[in-house]
Formats: sequence, structure tokens, C-alpha cells
Amino acid sequence: MMVMNTYVEKFVRFCDSEFGKKVMRKEADYVYNELRNCEKILDVGCGIGSFEQNLPSLNIIGLDISEEMLEIARRRSDKIFVQRNVEHLQFEDSTFDAVFTVTTLEFLDDHNKAVREIARVTKQYGKILAMMLNPKSEYFKEEIKKPGDYFLKIKNTNPKEIRDCISQFYIIAREEYFLGIRGQHIFDTKDERSASLYVVIGIKK
Repeated sequence: MMVMNTYVEKFVRFCDSEFGKKVMRKEADYVYNELRNCEKILDVGCGIGSFEQNLPSLNIIGLDISEEMLEIARRRSDKIFVQRNVEHLQFEDSTFDAVFTVTTLEFLDDHNKAVREIARVTKQYGKILAMMLNPKSEYFKEEIKKPGDYFLKIKNTNPKEIRDCISQFYIIAREEYFLGIRGQHIFDTKDERSASLYVVIGIKK
């Protein structure tokens, strides 16, 4: 039996909780509505494969740097999973019709290099869908107070800076706040103070 490290164990426990499943369902629905017409999709920072598990009809390849996460992902979904660093994707140019990334870019040491690589493997007129934590939200401000919380590992607390980086390679089609979280309550909102995520959708130039 695999022994998980503390963070992975916490993450799995969150994803398998009733609250975690509700959050994932909302996020997965959003991804599905945006990318359902895309033929080949890359999920950068796929973790334990929750999107692959929840979106079986989409042709998604999951990518993560953690082999421990991927080992769990492969047990939960029959999709293809690869261990790669987002700064060195090792795919050919213009491979994917769409790339999505959920709460990943803001945790990277070099989001500029990551976005450049994502753009390289995206086909012309292909999509990027980036969901990033919103540090101005009540949810983020409460979570980051907790000792040992993963949010403390964030490297960039200005998602608009990452958005500007994305705009160098993609035409920004839409940007909005999404997914209100208050305690264990989930609700629809586009209010910057209440929405846990900031979303950017772009079309490759």
C-alpha cells in the first residue's frame, strides 16, 4: 500500500469529501462548457486526475510533476497521464486544441516560462483556460490563515500579472470571477470579494 505524503493525503481527503466533490463538480462543469468542442486537451497540473474522472467524454491528457499524484490519478481514470514539468512540456508545437490549468500557474516559480510553453503546444486559434486563486476573496483570506495550508505555497498573489503574461500569446476572450465559497457553502457569484477563482480564457494568436 502506498504511503502518501501529508499534502497529498490532505488533498485526496478534500477531493473525496462532500464539499470537495461539490467544488470539483462546479469547476468541471465550467471546464466542460468551455472545452466540450475541443478535440485534444491538455490538463496542466492535473493532480490526482479529478477533472479526468469527472469529464470522461473529453479527450484529456493529464500532466503533473508529482508521480505520487499521478499514481492515484491512474487508479481513478483510464485517461493518459504523463509526468512532466510545465516549463518543459516535451510535446511538439501546436499539439493541443486547448490547454486548461486550475490553481497551478500561481504556484510556479516561473509562470512566464510555463505560459510560453503552454502557448507553444497550443494550436493556432486554440484555447487556454486558466483558473487561478483569487487572493482578494474572503475564502482565500481565511484559508491562508491556517497553519500548513497549501495556499501558503503560492508564489504569485497577483493573478492579473499572469493574465498579462497570457495576453502576450493569446487574445483574451473573457476574464471573470467565479465560484463563491463561504465556509462549506458554494454559490454563484462574479463578485471579486466572494469568488474564490479568477478565470482567464484566451484564443491563441
